[in-house]
Amino acid sequence: MLDSIIWSVFVVLILFGTVAFCYMIMLKLLVPKQKEDYYVIIPCDKSSSQIRRKAYGMRMRLNIFGEDVHSKIVVLDYGIDENEKEHLLEICKDCNGIYYVKNDYLKEYFDGRI
Repeated sequence: MLDSIIWSVFVVLILFGTVAFCYMIMLKLLVPKQKEDYYVIIPCDKSSSQIRRKAYGMRMRLNIFGEDVHSKIVVLDYGIDENEKEHLLEICKDCNGIYYVKNDYLKEYFDGRI
């Protein structure tokens, strides 16, 4: 009885390790050799809820994959409420790589570049 439990735990661990190894190989094959900087733009308006959680969650996902140096998250404001804006600005101060941008400023920034 104890022997079968130990073997089943051992088989589960082997399967988990195999899946993790395959996942690591797929990530290495899909990630380009030369890393370029890129932006993740999250648009938000008055109907957007929990935008700070979305921005922070995206930052954490990028940190897991080691993309924190090459990626920047831009939260594009189309008119969020003041309470959500204050919380978002706190997260922007605390986390490196999350930026709050108003819609008008982004238009001015990209007009000369496109």
